[in-house]
Amino acid sequence: MVRPPQTGKNVCLRCKGARLLCGKKSCPILVKNSILKSILPFKTGESLRNVEIFGASPPGFFVGHHSYPKVNIGPLVPFNEFETFKDISDYHILDAPELWFGTSMEKIIRYRSSLVRNNFKVDVHIGKLNKKKTLPIKTKRLLETSQDLSMAARPVDTETKLEKISLRMIMDNHAQPIGPSGKTEKIEITENIKIHPKVEYCVSDTDLKAGEAVSDYLFFKGNVPLSTIERIFAAGLLGEEKNRRLVPTRWSITAIDDIISKFLIKEIKRFPEINEFQIFEAKYLDNHFKILLFPGKFLYEMNEVWAPNSIWNLSLDKNNSNIRPEIMTDYEFYQGRKNYASNITGAYYAARKSVLEYLFKIKRQARVLIFREVGSEYITPLGVWVIRETVKNAMDLGNPIIVDSFDNALKIMTQNLIVDLKHWKKSSKIINYLKTQKTLDIFL
Repeated sequence: MVRPPQTGKNVCLRCKGARLLCGKKSCPILVKNSILKSILPFKTGESLRNVEIFGASPPGFFVGHHSYPKVNIGPLVPFNEFETFKDISDYHILDAPELWFGTSMEKIIRYRSSLVRNNFKVDVHIGKLNKKKTLPIKTKRLLETSQDLSMAARPVDTETKLEKISLRMIMDNHAQPIGPSGKTEKIEITENIKIHPKVEYCVSDTDLKAGEAVSDYLFFKGNVPLSTIERIFAAGLLGEEKNRRLVPTRWSITAIDDIISKFLIKEIKRFPEINEFQIFEAKYLDNHFKILLFPGKFLYEMNEVWAPNSIWNLSLDKNNSNIRPEIMTDYEFYQGRKNYASNITGAYYAARKSVLEYLFKIKRQARVLIFREVGSEYITPLGVWVIRETVKNAMDLGNPIIVDSFDNALKIMTQNLIVDLKHWKKSSKIINYLKTQKTLDIFL
């Protein structure tokens, strides 16, 4: 008899439906909380065969992670003309999360459900395969066309032919929702592609390391949209030629957040410390954020709690009666962290990037403490862009609450939150560290 793996405490909070730590073939929480039946313009579970699609790709490009290193990849093309879009440039919104803040959940899912993911299978190690010339001719042609599309700076008219389309959606806690998918027979771009100059330079420079291309040339010098950087990184178009490989989209999103953040951390460590306690706040799609910046050398911690009856928290108390919240925590001190933030996962890196951009902008360094509380109205995962853009909005709005001490800051941080301060304190590593550490100030 094959036994399921031991799940341990808080397995759903750690997994969030992505890693199937419970041993099930699919996540029962996602199935139970699905709202697709009331939103999708077709019946889920149905299939269409021999379908030709002509539409304006946003542009979009997706790399799966199942069966790694042989994965399904392909461009995203609208299944039907989106009724509210009058111009081809309007289609850019379908795959540009950096423009979605403030948009309703229903509208975002409609955006994503309108896109068909074209699939063909290929080994991720394309740099080595191209060098050895071992890629099948058809696969190579599909790959090159898809990569060309991923570089586009604006929507591109694209024609595809699919052997079969499966009318269903995939929800992911890291990446944006993915709509119908099908096995690709043909991909053709029917117009000239406009490419950002910095993208063209980084793709053509096969000696430029991927990290340098992302942080220096694309993000800072080029001001290239984050969604474009994620696409070309996932498409294996950056880095030294022999090391180029496809990166699953859900991994590439976190990788880009991490690469940019590490560059920013090096820079802000050169800046003077802030001299006051500042609290920023934002709420979107029932995600409530409180961000505290306070004096000291850079360190960072994120705590998140999924409220009772929310999608990732269905745990009961010892009496199996009352549903209770659970707080997850990941952190790093001045030296940084060497392992993956496995408790909060991609949200940790998304929030960190937005805070660091703000510190870089004001030319200061600070200690950072984030509380994230997710309510029951956040009924389906939309990706870590929700975290990144909500935190960014909190910082961009400015006008933080200024307080005179760390203790008072903590009290204000938990105002209007469900969970009491004592629970946040118990979970937080940094709060406990600051309460027990001795600084040089004590001896001066």
